Amino acid sequence: MYYIPTRLFTGQDALKNNKDYLTGLGTKALIVTGSKSAKINGSFDDVAQILEDSGKEFSVYEGIQENPTVESIMEAREFGRDNVCDFVVGIGGGSALDASKAISLMMAHYNDGWEYLYDTNKSNDMLPLAAVPTTCGTGSEVTGVSVLTRTDLKTKKSSVHKLYPNVSFVDGKYLKTAPRSILRNTAMDALSHMIEGTIHTKATPYTRMCASHGLDIWRSCKGVIDGTKEASEDDLQSLMDASTMAGMTIAQTGTTIPHALSYPITIGLNIPHGKSVSYFLAEFVKAMNKEDRDFILTKSGFGDPDELNEFFKKVCEPDEIPLNYREIAYEELCSNKAKLSCVPFEINDSILKRIAGI
Repeated sequence: MYYIPTRLFTGQDALKNNKDYLTGLGTKALIVTGSKSAKINGSFDDVAQILEDSGKEFSVYEGIQENPTVESIMEAREFGRDNVCDFVVGIGGGSALDASKAISLMMAHYNDGWEYLYDTNKSNDMLPLAAVPTTCGTGSEVTGVSVLTRTDLKTKKSSVHKLYPNVSFVDGKYLKTAPRSILRNTAMDALSHMIEGTIHTKATPYTRMCASHGLDIWRSCKGVIDGTKEASEDDLQSLMDASTMAGMTIAQTGTTIPHALSYPITIGLNIPHGKSVSYFLAEFVKAMNKEDRDFILTKSGFGDPDELNEFFKKVCEPDEIPLNYREIAYEELCSNKAKLSCVPFEINDSILKRIAGI
């Protein structure tokens, strides 16, 4: 089975050219975004202008930080309800989009506490949601995943509900003003999604098709990612499209070891998510069966895992993760049977320690 209920528009002026799919979601929008990037890159102005021209009111919640907490979701839920909003527009990177999904859910279940996000016995009913991504990493615009920070557990956990946007608008122009570090870290996250989603027990010919095409697009943008090529408008759109293809992959499969290892490190050390995930990527590729490893390396444009790791070091400039944090990540991974069960090649304690770097 392959299932994505999100209507997707991509390309230049995707939002303006298909505005009826945004304005038709409701009567008053709650715009969910971070503190400033959406206004700098023009995405906020595009959304606001379309809503104003159509006579739709909106309120703006700008309190979403990187790695949004469950507490911030509940605060935004209160804000949205107080302002009588009946649909949600998420603008930004993965944090803003993941948060907007959870907010849409909780606004539809106003009398329930935050535990609803993790209650498998509850429904997925949510307010209508539009997604406007402005980074090239998470693919959240086409997934049902909402990853949130659990401060009580000091880690990140996905809501148990499948929370897909009704419609998403993917336009490369919103990358033009992205800081180089954001572009690079998020592009590496997209690569991780495609690698983990391809070499996965839930992979199918359809998910491999998405990942394979996404890797082809990503490979064509390596020069932009490492700074050896000036980005054209087509390159920026390609980076966004690769991220979306990666999202279409993991929407069906999920992720595996590198992502599981990254969560306590991202929260504990405040390391950007893409950088944290990619820290473990080369060793993960090394552990694969040869056929799978060769496929991944060829598709992504690397001769061997060491070349992949050198590319990561060049573009993300990572500091060494302290041993005690790698040990914490390893211990959490070992207890995460769901993630481990998704790995289609042989894994044992020695291999897991090597991937975790301990």
